[in-house]
This record gives sequence, C-alpha cells and structure tokens, in this order.
Amino acid sequence: MKKILFLYLTLLNIAFGYNYDDLVLKAQASIFPKIILLDKKIEDKLIDGKIVYTIVYDKTDYDTALSIEKFINKNFKGQLDRYNYEINLVDFTNFSIQTEASAIYVLNLTEHIENIAAIAREKGIISFSYDINNLKKGLMFSLVIEKSTVLYLEKENLYTKKIDFVDALLQMVRFVEKDYANQENILYNKLNTKNLYADLLYIHK
Repeated sequence: MKKILFLYLTLLNIAFGYNYDDLVLKAQASIFPKIILLDKKIEDKLIDGKIVYTIVYDKTDYDTALSIEKFINKNFKGQLDRYNYEINLVDFTNFSIQTEASAIYVLNLTEHIENIAAIAREKGIISFSYDINNLKKGLMFSLVIEKSTVLYLEKENLYTKKIDFVDALLQMVRFVEKDYANQENILYNKLNTKNLYADLLYIHK
C-alpha cells in the first residue's frame, strides 16, 4: 500500500509539476527584476534597447512561469526604471547560448542546471534561481523567506568582468560558497535587512 501511495504521489508531481511556495514566487518576482538594474553594465545586456527577462522552466511548470510573467507585468507594467522590458518564457530544453536574455530566472529543474548556469556565465548575464540549492550548481542569486527576506549570492559568480554590481547591493546579500554543505559555510554580512524591497528601491535612486 505504501509503495502504491509513493508511486501515486510521484506521478502527481510529474503530471502537475513542482509544488512551489506562492509567497516565495511573488517575493522573487518583485525583487529579482530590481536587482537587474543594479548591474552597472546593464546597458551591455539590453536587446533592442530592452531588458529581456527570460524565465527557464520545465514543461510541467509552464503555468507557474506564466503566472510569474503576469505578476511581474501587473507590478511593473512593462517598465523597469527607464528601461522597457519583456518576459521571455523558455522551456529548458530550448535554452541555449542563442536564447535572447538580459537575465534569467530558473524555476526548479531536476537536470541541466549546470549547463544553464554555464551559458549565463558565458553570456555575462545575471542568473536567478527559485531554489537556493541550485546556487551550488552555478546560478547566481536566490531568495529565501526566513525570519526576514534574505537574498543569497553565490560568491564565485562575483568574479566576472561582464557584471559589476553597485556596492550597496553587495552589502545587503548573504554570500554562499559554491560548495556549501551546511550552514557554517554561509558567510553573513553585517547588515540585517528587514525590508529588502524597500532597500533595493532606495539604493537604486
């Protein structure tokens, strides 16, 4: 009976996709687009004068990707500061170095994360992850809601000439090493931000 139940739950997960936390999705959709603007080299990533925010997803998560697109458009109304933007939804099987992207956001995938991260690094663009565990596979940022909203940055990704963040952002994040097996490997900064979104709005002014 237990085996049948396990198989049933597994099939449900395959059929309907990963079970996402709606609060986390909305927090990430509110904050990640703001972080794109904190790259001092954002002008180099514009495509036809626009920011292209590419959401990479598994086919079972298409509805989740679509809901994120709708949420972002409702909140930002096609404009990130002085830049127009567009959302590009791409199945991970179709994502390549040719994919148009000023930044990417990766939903929870079970494979090909390392390849997607490598392409983002080669293109010199910011990469965001729904799941913090995918930072150890090479993606750059994730956001977790703990006692407060916490933004994580995989430290190794700082060493690139194509992305240059404003100093204020680096004072707000918690750095993680690529190989972090436990909490002792998380490097806390001195700033405990209580309202990350408000802080991002402030440093962007």
